[in-house]
Amino acid sequence: MPLLKALISKFVHVLCVLLGITLISFVLANLSPVDPAEAYAKRHYKGAGEERIAEVRKELGFDKSVPEQYLSWLQRAVRLDFGESYLTHKPVMREMAGALPTTLNIAILAAVLILLFSVPLGILAAEREGRLADFLISGFAFLSLSIPGYFLGLLCVFLFGFQLRLFPVIGHGHPLSLMFAALVLAFPMIGSLAKMLRTLLLEYRQRDFVTYALARGISKRRIMWHHLLRNAAAPCVTMFGQNIGYLIAGTAVVETIFSCAGIGTYALHGALNRDFPVITAYILIMALFFVLCNLGADLAGMLLNPKTRKAQENRI
Repeated sequence: MPLLKALISKFVHVLCVLLGITLISFVLANLSPVDPAEAYAKRHYKGAGEERIAEVRKELGFDKSVPEQYLSWLQRAVRLDFGESYLTHKPVMREMAGALPTTLNIAILAAVLILLFSVPLGILAAEREGRLADFLISGFAFLSLSIPGYFLGLLCVFLFGFQLRLFPVIGHGHPLSLMFAALVLAFPMIGSLAKMLRTLLLEYRQRDFVTYALARGISKRRIMWHHLLRNAAAPCVTMFGQNIGYLIAGTAVVETIFSCAGIGTYALHGALNRDFPVITAYILIMALFFVLCNLGADLAGMLLNPKTRKAQENRI
C-alpha cells in the first residue's frame, strides 16, 4: 500500500510538471516579438495588409486572450490534436508520427551503444585500478564529456562523409548516417556511465561483505558479477533512465548534422519558420518523454534498491 501511494504521488507530480512546462512555454511563445498571425499572412498571402492579418489572427485564434488560447490548446492537446502546421497545412501529430521512427531508431541505437561500451569499460577500469587500462578509460571519459556533440558530429561528417564517402552527406535515411548519429549522441554518455560504474565498483569493493566473501574463498570474478555489479546496478540504471530523455531531445542536433528526417529536424524547421503548432507540440512531447523517463528511472531504482524503496515509502 505505501508503494502504491508513492506511485500515485509520482504520477500527480508528473501531471503538475507537464502542466507547468506547457503553461510556461505557451506564455513565452506568446511573448515573442514576432506576431505569428502576421508571419503566416505574409507567407501565404502576397502583399497582405492589416485587414488580411486581422482575418488570419481571428482564424488562428490569436484574437483571444492568452489564458483562453492556452485552455483551448490544452483541451485539444489532451486528445493529441495539435492543429495543422502553418507551413504544410497538415495535422502536426500525423507529421510527427511519421518522423518519430527515425528519432526513436537513433535514440534506441544510442542507448544500446551506451550499454555495450560503458558497462565493460567501467568493469575493466575497476579491475585494472591504477594501471594503464584504468588511465586510458578515465582519459576517454574526460574526453567524451569535453568534446561538444556538434563538433564531433561535424568531424564525423567531414571524415566519413566527405573524405571516405561512407554515407551521403545530403539525403535522408542512410543506415550509416543513423549509425554515426547514434554514436555521436551516445559518446558523452558512454564516458560518464563508465566513470560512474568504475567509481561505484571501487567504493563497494571496500565494504565488509567483500572481505567476508574473499575470506570464504569466493573468487573475485564471482564477487564482481554477483555482488558488486548488483549493488552498483540501481544508481547506474537510475542515471541511465534519466538520460534517455536527453538522448531523445539531443537527436535534434545529430539529425540536423547527419540529415536524418526525425522529430528534431521537423521541430527545428518549424521554429525557424515560426510554426506555432509545431513548436508547442514538440515542447509537450519532449517534456512527456523527459518526465516518463525520469519516472521509469525512479521506479527501476526503487525496485533494484530496497533502501530507496523504503525511503520513498517513509515519505508518504
